[in-house]
Amino acid sequence: MREWLIVGGGIHGTYLANLLLDQPGLPAENIDIIDPHDHLLEAWDRMTANCGMRYLRSPATHHIDLPILSIYQFAKTPAGRSFAGFIPPYNRPALGLFREHSRHVIARSHLDERHIQGRGLALHRDGPAYVVETTAGDLRTRRVLLAIGMSEQPCWPAWAQDLRRQGASVTHVFDPDFKRDAVAPAGATLVVGGGITAVQTALALAAVPEADVTLVARRPLQESQFDFNPCWIGPKCLRRFYQEDYAARRATIDEVRLPGSLPGEVMQEFQAALDPSHLTFRQAAIQKASYDRDTIRLQTDEGPLIARRIVLATGFRQERPGGRFVDRLIQDFDLPCNPCGYPIVGPDLQWGPNIFVTGPLAELQVGPCARNIVGARNAGRMLLAGLEQKR
Repeated sequence: MREWLIVGGGIHGTYLANLLLDQPGLPAENIDIIDPHDHLLEAWDRMTANCGMRYLRSPATHHIDLPILSIYQFAKTPAGRSFAGFIPPYNRPALGLFREHSRHVIARSHLDERHIQGRGLALHRDGPAYVVETTAGDLRTRRVLLAIGMSEQPCWPAWAQDLRRQGASVTHVFDPDFKRDAVAPAGATLVVGGGITAVQTALALAAVPEADVTLVARRPLQESQFDFNPCWIGPKCLRRFYQEDYAARRATIDEVRLPGSLPGEVMQEFQAALDPSHLTFRQAAIQKASYDRDTIRLQTDEGPLIARRIVLATGFRQERPGGRFVDRLIQDFDLPCNPCGYPIVGPDLQWGPNIFVTGPLAELQVGPCARNIVGARNAGRMLLAGLEQKR
């Protein structure tokens, strides 16, 4: 029987597997990661490629390895030198460097060998163990760590869903089958959204000479170096957070996170690229949409917009991730949740007996940084501290 089964092979699941494998007395065969994709970090790789990301928003000290300066050291090796690139402030790494470093860590720690391709379906007790029913068969484990992100719930506005049902060319940059290179450059393309993903997607689509791209956002573009104040990484802000009840914690998270924003260099690049015949920006709220003869017509509070295709960059639905699998866990094990639907967990991130969480599922304990790379690192510290205390 394995000691840990990690559900989710994204940034959080991969980092925490690497962290747990480093603990003394825990053989590698005692940890597995179940994830439906072909390889670890696949969804993250796909989404960052689709939006045309070139540099991470996170500092170079935020990555999936254990030593904090690991990516700097990797950038000096023959394997990493050709990908080396950092941008101020905080030496944010190039996407290519981050990816190669992550592959290096996965290969070095043999994390790919711990990957079981499949999807969790249900969980039940069998004596001291859990049996996780999956599409890859039943898996026995002593502990379960839910590292489930938001990637499978892109936000589709109602008007966009209606256009899709009518056969219009409407896609979401976070859909599993979205391929930016497949978006035809001929004809008007609208990119809908006002954050870093939307701006980067618009820039990438407009890189083709014959492109006609308009970015449509409900409000002015908002510049912010990060999507939350860095004080929320440590005790400066978290000390007060932990004094709040869970309703207040939810309100704090919703207030201080800035998902619809972009760092300064992306803002400058977008403003420099604006061209009336090639790339434009419209601040407008979409009210109605119609489709006829390959033409999409949008009615907005600032007048009509006409396009051949729409690419949504509208983020993720904010309900609790995990779908039916997590719904069944809550019902079968009577797991506590806040009225917002998110888990109520302790400082050790334990939701139920030997059921642990990280990522969005842990944000009422980890705080506003929970979904980010640094949130994985903070979750790791909390998880290890809890395990050590039990020993």
